[in-house]
Amino acid sequence: MVSIILLWACQHISEDKPRQLDSSLSISQPVVTRLVKHAGGETKIPIKPQRIITLHDSTILDPVLALGVKPIGIATYVPEQGVLFRGINEQQVRNIQQVGSAFQPSLEKILMLKPDLILGREYQKNIYKQLSNFAPTVLVEWGNFTSFKANFCYIAQILGEEEQADKVLHDYQERVENLQYRLGELLEKIEVSVIVFTGQNIKSFNGDAVFNQVIDDVGVKRTSIQRNQKEPYLQLSIEDLKKYDADVLFIINEFNDSISSYLKNPLWQHLRAVTNKQVYVVNQGDWFAGGPLGVNKILDDLFHYLLE
Repeated sequence: MVSIILLWACQHISEDKPRQLDSSLSISQPVVTRLVKHAGGETKIPIKPQRIITLHDSTILDPVLALGVKPIGIATYVPEQGVLFRGINEQQVRNIQQVGSAFQPSLEKILMLKPDLILGREYQKNIYKQLSNFAPTVLVEWGNFTSFKANFCYIAQILGEEEQADKVLHDYQERVENLQYRLGELLEKIEVSVIVFTGQNIKSFNGDAVFNQVIDDVGVKRTSIQRNQKEPYLQLSIEDLKKYDADVLFIINEFNDSISSYLKNPLWQHLRAVTNKQVYVVNQGDWFAGGPLGVNKILDDLFHYLLE
């Protein structure tokens, strides 16, 4: 198990990946800076930024908060879905100015906050030039990373918080090992499946989904059809559900719609997990996490449902 911790120590992240930090420093300006390669190009950023704005909740704000850094401005998720911050408690963002949603941030609010660093996502390239006029801006490309850990380490490198990141990942690994220990022989015996209800559709996500990364870290077996899935997600029919049956079935209700029509279907009633009363509807705001804060909430659920 120790080797896993070392593998994900942020100081040991491979430097051959694109868009990593350049170690060169520039002291020709009043603020000491360094050069960062990212999805928007190359940007000189402050060594120790003090006024940070994050323009994505789960993949940027979560890692920043997990590092013990409090931004001055934050973008939310989609208010229409009833979730503002995936994996993040309201208490953790209290008194931080909201600057709109990640898909439509307010440039006026961002400018008024006078940031010295803006952290956004690759799909915000359309406003990158404007953001760069306000402050040094780094666009993080989520798809460039193999896991939430690699994304977390990249953001830690940007903020110069690699040591704190290693501690956070070490604590996460300790919780994983604790769950493994408490599961004992069950770890090898039980099989789990995760499906997502999206109103009219059912979806299955592949191993890149963060909740599946956590399940894989714990070592609980996922159904073979999901382990072998290549596509980021597949749309399923109610008839497909029997292929995704398992000892334990987790349901993410993405739009908080009623799932009673599914529960009344005879095909549903014959699922093994349903018969054994091992079906659990979990919070989409937690299970669609992208950083350590949310990931630990997924672990909370695994402790609760797999042990109790």
